[in-house]
Amino acid sequence: DGMLPTRDALALLALLVCENPAKVLEIGTYMGHTTRAMAQNAPSATIHTIDLPVDFSPESESITPLPKDDFHLIGKRIVGREFKDSPHAPRIVQHYGDTADIDFHQFGHPTFFFIDGSHTYEYCKNDSEKCLEISPAGSVFIWHDCDVRHPGVVRALHEWRRSGRDILRIANTSLAYWKRPSEDS
Repeated sequence: DGMLPTRDALALLALLVCENPAKVLEIGTYMGHTTRAMAQNAPSATIHTIDLPVDFSPESESITPLPKDDFHLIGKRIVGREFKDSPHAPRIVQHYGDTADIDFHQFGHPTFFFIDGSHTYEYCKNDSEKCLEISPAGSVFIWHDCDVRHPGVVRALHEWRRSGRDILRIANTSLAYWKRPSEDS
């Protein structure tokens, strides 16, 4: 619970290796399994990863601007546990905060985005739009939990499709994929 299924991880990592980005932005660190796997498979990339502050609790939820979900996972997480002592840790930059409040410009211009934070419509829309704002042409976006159990993610991605973005579901996974067109496309 909270980790990528193997087939999703393999699809994500295949795209990562193919794209060979210099900078990755992951939303939703959790224990850091996926973070570590991305660092292992993109050996020249810097991986920026964001998760809620370690001291976040559901009781503090009322002060955040957007509705969250997955409180059962938030309560048992040890953020970044899986990469902290790995040889890849120097290329992983852990950020703490609520993505509703974070200025994404601090991450520069990543070209690979893995969006797997809160699965509410409001957060998926917020996180996607903030990533789009800092993404250069040719950037890749991958969303996790694009399935019937996460209607907020599906709704946000349907809106993006209606706006002309060719977002695709990756067969036999709960991943969705979009590559931002080149400027000359």
